Amino acid sequence: MGGRSILERQLVILEAAGIREVVLVCGFGGGQVREALRARKGALRVKFSHNPFYGHADNLVSLWMVRGELEEEFLLLNGDNVFHPQILLRLLAAPEPCCLGVRRKQVYDQDDMKIQLEGGRVRAIGKHLPCAQAESLGIMRFAGPGCQRLGEALDELVGTEGTASLLRYVAAVQRLIDGGHPVAACEVGDLPWADVDTPEDLHWVRRHCYLFQGGAPAQRRLQDVGVGA
Repeated sequence: MGGRSILERQLVILEAAGIREVVLVCGFGGGQVREALRARKGALRVKFSHNPFYGHADNLVSLWMVRGELEEEFLLLNGDNVFHPQILLRLLAAPEPCCLGVRRKQVYDQDDMKIQLEGGRVRAIGKHLPCAQAESLGIMRFAGPGCQRLGEALDELVGTEGTASLLRYVAAVQRLIDGGHPVAACEVGDLPWADVDTPEDLHWVRRHCYLFQGGAPAQRRLQDVGVGA
């Protein structure tokens, strides 16, 4: 995409935002990922963690594998997201210690990670929700007591016999919310974002690469170009 892989593009944006270290959890193709980043230059330190259970478990286990890294403020990103740099800056500048990047739409489909809101806070998150006021972008920030509580929620869920392998890490976020820890919704408005799940998605972001740069053209309204549709 624009001469860089999606992962490399994420790392460039993170470094520009002042992030000093990235912990990259790999599963399928982990060796190829390491090789692709071997020659990468820059001040950003990249650490690798391997999830050997990737073929049998969803991403809750991937996050649980690095729970020891969740002891101070951190960002959590999905590796298949393409987003405008301002989205990251908006989350970093949010006053709330724990927040999720969200976007409102007119219609939500079954594959959207749906969000139910209550007074600017996330009340529920999940693809199964019957109704929604926004969708999660898969970009989150945690700080303060929320970091430790998220790690505890991961331990609790992984310790639940027979179900942990089927869960996404948003189940731990929901447990955090259910336990009374506030998680704010950080709305990104018209800033472009896309989830690359298919070859068609990849073709789309390649064709519309200009939308995700930092310049003025990227501010075109989402409904004009169909971002994330």
